[in-house]
Amino acid sequence: MDPLHGDLEQVEADLREAELEHQRLGVRIEGLRAQRDALRRIAQTPTRLEQKLQSLTKAEGIVAILRASPEPMTLGQIAEAMTAAGKLTNNNGASVYIDGLLKEGRVVRVRRGLYRDA
Repeated sequence: MDPLHGDLEQVEADLREAELEHQRLGVRIEGLRAQRDALRRIAQTPTRLEQKLQSLTKAEGIVAILRASPEPMTLGQIAEAMTAAGKLTNNNGASVYIDGLLKEGRVVRVRRGLYRDA
């Protein structure tokens, strides 16, 4: 066999291998797209807590978030959780509500900057 035919056979073998790899990658891409789409749908579905917070005042929402948290939370964490649930809150806003909730006895300061429900 001359070198030209040998080169041609090698190119054809490499091409078959590349086409097979292309098919495998196409299947993998489709699987990853399906997984991504499913995760997006789940992420966009409001949790029970988020649904509940929609009908609560901010003060009640803060108490609900603290009640649902296994650990005490900082003002930043409270504000982030409120905002994630659709109630735009910043640290200063959360602080104002926390002060009132502390006075009412609905929230407890565990230590400086950390709070939990009473």
